[in-house]
Amino acid sequence: MDSNIENKNYFGVRHYKVKVVKEKIRPLQFISSVISYALFIWLLLIGLTLVVYIVDIKVRAAKGDNTPPEYNAYVVLTGSMVPEIMPKDVVITKKRDPKDLEVGDIITFLSSDSRLSNIIVTHRIKNKYYDATTGRYSFQTQGDANNTEDFALAEDTNIIGEVIFKIPKLGYIQEILATKGGLIIIVLIPCLAILSYDIVKLGRNIKNKSKKEKSRLTVVRR
Repeated sequence: MDSNIENKNYFGVRHYKVKVVKEKIRPLQFISSVISYALFIWLLLIGLTLVVYIVDIKVRAAKGDNTPPEYNAYVVLTGSMVPEIMPKDVVITKKRDPKDLEVGDIITFLSSDSRLSNIIVTHRIKNKYYDATTGRYSFQTQGDANNTEDFALAEDTNIIGEVIFKIPKLGYIQEILATKGGLIIIVLIPCLAILSYDIVKLGRNIKNKSKKEKSRLTVVRR
């Protein structure tokens, strides 16, 4: 704030002409603030999502339900679904009734192929079959980048869910988190950086406020 003082008296009262100048925010400061808070919100959302996910699993397990939750996330490790899904992308799945799945949908399932024991696969549905005697569905699947269909059908009991969207390259963060120092790199360091930035900013604001207060007292004394 810039003050231009005029010694004018109206009815015995001194008046000051004050010119208010808005504080300009430096582009670099603005960009760093946006990045810092965006990173903070991103970490907060991830943390809340993990908490909800773990609580949901624990609650259902306590009730004897060990099936996958309605929503789930998996890191794609291979290029079988390129270019639709790239390696290290994270796919978010939603549990669906097998009868509602259609040809063209991308699903995540536990493979029935004996050569891929307990391997979770994300492929596209090529054909859908229904067994009237058992009332069960099965699906012929294939990776978009593969030349042949999958060897074994995907049984409806092994389907985890339909892929509803993907998060590109988030799997790299999961790899870092899996290491010993990953949690420090991904979570603690950014949080400390944001906290340090806020402390420095608060200190500057207090310092500037103190200077303005001293300036105001000097003007009044005059």
